Amino acid sequence: MKFLALSALLLAASTFAKAPKHHELDESYDFATYVKDFSKNYDSAEYSRREALFKANMKDIMSHNQLLGRTYHKGVNHFTDFADDEGHFGLSKGMTGSWNNVRTLTHDELPFEVEAADKLPASMDWRTEGVVTAVKDQGGCGSCWAFAAAATLESHIAIETGTLFNLAPQEFVSCMPNPEKCGGTGGCAGATVDLAFDYAMKNGGIVQEYQMGYTSYYGEDGDCTIHPDENFLKSTDGPDPDGITGGVANIEDYVKLPTNDYLALLNAIAKTGPVAVSVAASPWKAYESGIFQGEFTTEALDVNHAVTLVGYGTDEATGLDYWLVRNSWKPTWAESGYIRLLRVDPDSLSDPNDICGVDSAPQDGTACEGQTANVTVCGTSAIHYDNVIPVGGHLLV
Repeated sequence: MKFLALSALLLAASTFAKAPKHHELDESYDFATYVKDFSKNYDSAEYSRREALFKANMKDIMSHNQLLGRTYHKGVNHFTDFADDEGHFGLSKGMTGSWNNVRTLTHDELPFEVEAADKLPASMDWRTEGVVTAVKDQGGCGSCWAFAAAATLESHIAIETGTLFNLAPQEFVSCMPNPEKCGGTGGCAGATVDLAFDYAMKNGGIVQEYQMGYTSYYGEDGDCTIHPDENFLKSTDGPDPDGITGGVANIEDYVKLPTNDYLALLNAIAKTGPVAVSVAASPWKAYESGIFQGEFTTEALDVNHAVTLVGYGTDEATGLDYWLVRNSWKPTWAESGYIRLLRVDPDSLSDPNDICGVDSAPQDGTACEGQTANVTVCGTSAIHYDNVIPVGGHLLV
């Protein structure tokens, strides 16, 4: 698991950015103005280092935005004075051994019929159905997996029951164990959506944000203040007898979609609801708007982040198909907290492998401890690779 956001940087970054958008940017926008716009505060040594990073990133932003044929714009945000190996990540994929209760199904076994793309709606946006909550901010904690899990649960429970909760990612961060070190070592050091779903099923669901508010913004796991099965707690001290004793909603099961299966993913979004997906998000930091087209180099396909896929469509201006992805980097990032990724049906290509590549460092985020073999990942930012959906959402209150 590669989690690289530092709490000190988060302390220096304002939630409310006033920076210009891409069409307002020019070479006159300097670091002093940027620091003021984002309410950052550095000592002299750190200021100089951050200024150098800012200048390098600004050069890249300006150069990209001048390219002919570009499909998306880069812009200034709270990452613009970050190094390449810094960012808000913290996920990922695989589960093995006794903790692997997830069902990886074939087309014939999925909880929906897989139909050809032309049989599905031309577009889908679950936000318009009233089953998606506001974009959140994971801050300086590698808890993207917890936010993606909570967001996906919120939507599926709402679809099934008509009740839209704000669920508590903090419960997963503070209470969920990760003994096989899948996607990290647990808490702010990373885990997986699969484990979060499994935890909810075994421990009476998940509580609301109002019952266990997010306290890990600056990188601390926080205390578990609920009362699940004492054998499932990270702490050896047992449950808090004064803690909350039950969640408000739960699921019956969850399933993994077939790996690198575009059509299964498209059908899942169209027919069941949002999908928790694992992605290679490092190249997203400067994204501002448009249809993001990623590269398929090894460096660009390091899967290290969990997000929620909430829809798909076709951009009217460019005619490009896209995936609509909800992130957890605050609502002021990019398109109101969302990014649109280029969506390509591999069957439309002479060589479907043109949208595939290799993640050569799965230990950075997509594997459990000891799993280091290269993996093939497909789709923009590897979005076809690792996808999971909850099943049977129901209320407990």
